[in-house]
Amino acid sequence: MTLEIYGWNERFQSLFGLFQDRELIPARVIRVDRGAARVRTASGVSKAVVAGTLDPSGADGPPAVGDWVALNPCEGTHVIRAILPRSGALARRRPGAADSEQVVAANVDRVLIVESLERGPNPRRIERATALAWDGGAQPVVILTKADLCSELDAAIARAREGAPFSDIVPFSSVTGVGFDDLVTHLAPGTTAVLLGPSGVGKSTLTNQLLGEEKLAVAEVRAGDAKGRHTTTSRELVALPNGGCLIDTPGIRELGLWLDAEAVGHAFPEIEEAAARCRFGDCRHESEPGCAVLQDVERGVLDAARVASFLRLRKEAENLDLRRDASRRYEVKARERSFGKMVREAVKLKKHR
Repeated sequence: MTLEIYGWNERFQSLFGLFQDRELIPARVIRVDRGAARVRTASGVSKAVVAGTLDPSGADGPPAVGDWVALNPCEGTHVIRAILPRSGALARRRPGAADSEQVVAANVDRVLIVESLERGPNPRRIERATALAWDGGAQPVVILTKADLCSELDAAIARAREGAPFSDIVPFSSVTGVGFDDLVTHLAPGTTAVLLGPSGVGKSTLTNQLLGEEKLAVAEVRAGDAKGRHTTTSRELVALPNGGCLIDTPGIRELGLWLDAEAVGHAFPEIEEAAARCRFGDCRHESEPGCAVLQDVERGVLDAARVASFLRLRKEAENLDLRRDASRRYEVKARERSFGKMVREAVKLKKHR
């Protein structure tokens, strides 16, 4: 099996030229568990650990599933010396109180936003996932699973389209096979897709069907509330028979934005287009006179729920920007205090000599 099956191309070959003279070998990260990684090299699957200090010419660590890395081949466990610069990454705000980035998947071309038609879809959740996809440089595609359980499919598709009016929407059923061929068209050879959605929507079942084998464990949803059990515990990249790659992810309950306010507009192009006609260049689209966005809402040209979601996500991103700015200012002041302390100690030491 060659690395091309896992997405190796001329871009990564060119980037790897920086490390080739150091007798390193290329590999793709296919799984990460508590800091240890499993990587795919041209010769097979191996374990790998991160070097104490990664090469500064690569991407920031730690490595994520989907990363291409430069390995120092060793017996038993290889050592990751560098992460090749990413072509894009799906990132979210790490769950919890601290504002930090968590890269869900690296070097992805498609984000398959999976929603179950058993109890769904949720257009607001689709909007958030779409915003993350566009910000990471990937194309969002909405997959509506369990289509065989939906008696009003057209209405469900319309509901999903509220959250992603400009993305492809594919109804899919692992029971009847509906949508399988449409889904495969988004997984062309050389492309990498990542599955994104809550537990119980059928991500692992979908992956198994694409693989043509029961590689990933699946479980039934709870009968009482249709909530899923976490059958996938770690992100894992698999090569598909058609030549594409797919990253399965654990169910994500919290899809915290990790993007700036300006990037939110990428998921709402119709609102951005209307905003260009506003009277004021800094219009907030809330109550300003001459706001083309609000005028289009009144005329029924723009969907009021979409505009409300845009304003809500923009506010969330702006709050994140403020917190990140405050954190950076604190770090700068801390370094200044540390440097000042070092200078004072050096002066004292000089006086005592």
